[in-house]
Amino acid sequence: MSVQACLAALALTLPACAGGEAATEGSSATVSPGTTPGTTPGTTDGADTTTGGPDSTTDVGTTDGPATTDVAPTSTTEPATASGDGPPLECDPLTICGVQCVDLATDPANCGQCGVSCVIPQATAACSANACAIGKCDDGWFDCDEDPNNGCEQQLAPGQMCGLVCKPDKPELCNLFDDNCDGQCDEGALPGCRVGVHRASSPTLGHFYTVDAAEAMSGDFVPEFLNFYYLYAAGGTGLVPFFRCLKGDGRRFYTTSATCENAATPEGALGHIATDPQCGAVPLFRLYGSGDHFYTTSEAERDNAVAMYGYQYEAVAGYVWAAP
Repeated sequence: MSVQACLAALALTLPACAGGEAATEGSSATVSPGTTPGTTPGTTDGADTTTGGPDSTTDVGTTDGPATTDVAPTSTTEPATASGDGPPLECDPLTICGVQCVDLATDPANCGQCGVSCVIPQATAACSANACAIGKCDDGWFDCDEDPNNGCEQQLAPGQMCGLVCKPDKPELCNLFDDNCDGQCDEGALPGCRVGVHRASSPTLGHFYTVDAAEAMSGDFVPEFLNFYYLYAAGGTGLVPFFRCLKGDGRRFYTTSATCENAATPEGALGHIATDPQCGAVPLFRLYGSGDHFYTTSEAERDNAVAMYGYQYEAVAGYVWAAP
């Protein structure tokens, strides 16, 4: 073939090649960069659903979109964490302190309010009614003044006991002690503490002392003083029973002797009398004359009974109180 014939044949083939390339570029289905050469455009587009092509709905939810664990709400049954990822704490009726539910009335680490920790010297701490309190004293230490601020302040040897300690804000108790530091003991007519002894006299039976006002007015007794003095209803340290004794002639006398000094029949105790002048007690003077036992708290009346009425002063029967 001549050179001219070859050139003419080549010219005829070039437009066809150019037209085929243009058709490929105008196709709606493009070949992904990783498509194997020779794969048809239609096949390449359909494979995008598995290879991560931009048209794939699966690709949007699993690869390009946000992770499910980042956006879904945490289950309300999961406990709250310190990071705050969980729901708010539900503590009612308790109180939220940080990430805990606490009882401010009893929690020594949060007593009365969050973050208030109780520290008690020589003792374990407790919280009672929103206030710090002593839980248990350390071995050998004792809380003698009932003050949580100084904890267990007394170190005592085995067998030793705390002495009573007064405090201005302590309530007064029936214990022969000045609990509130006001210089008086058991004052204020504490219920059941002291009982009043009434004094009466009779022309036939002499002087008579009783805690029963009706008895002081019985028979031919005439009351001389109601609540003449006071005794303790119950016993205690420094107190002894004060017995009422019936003599053969119907008269009575009063003594700390349980056998009525082997001279009369015991009728029981009026109350309890002190053996020393403690807690504001005053002496009760005992006199005797013409078969009559006479008792008074007045020195002047004692001396007058001796000087004017022939009584003999015998002794101090004990110590009593002038007020309840």
